Amino acid sequence: ANDQDFTQNQQLVLDNKAIFMPNGTWIVGEMAEAPRADGFEWGMTALPAVTADGDRYSYTWFEQCWIPSGAEHQDAAKQFIAFLYSDTACQIFAESGAIQPVLGIADTLEGDNKLFYSIYDNGAKAAMGNFASFTAIPGVEVRTVFFDPVNSLVSGSMTEEQWVEGIKSASDQMRANIIE
Repeated sequence: ANDQDFTQNQQLVLDNKAIFMPNGTWIVGEMAEAPRADGFEWGMTALPAVTADGDRYSYTWFEQCWIPSGAEHQDAAKQFIAFLYSDTACQIFAESGAIQPVLGIADTLEGDNKLFYSIYDNGAKAAMGNFASFTAIPGVEVRTVFFDPVNSLVSGSMTEEQWVEGIKSASDQMRANIIE
């Protein structure tokens, strides 16, 4: 990976020079016009299980909507939120590349979206979450703690134990400084 141009990283996959990349389903549209190796096809898999019979997960993002308790038109807002999960809304969302979390939705999709969103139909469980906001800690940032060290881990300049210890230490500091 490099910081200069994320599309260079994505192009490595299209050229069959990288075996995988973490990314979102938007990648297909984002790289639609990019050249690719002969026979290239998109694929997707869940993260490997920790144990032989363990659960496999795929990270997902779930958009949220809510109705403020002081809203003037609460009943209309409730009807709109219910509409968001209707067949009509699911079709509208799918046409723009967004998918509603509705059981069996993958059966209504085609092509790469069917491949991507059927991952949960094939046994993967959804992993959701995000980093909590925390008061700034000098030298401790999400990227530098959780993501940047992976390069050192892969290259062998950092041991697994060093990597885990760094994450534990920073996580403890972040947890103590969560903004409530």
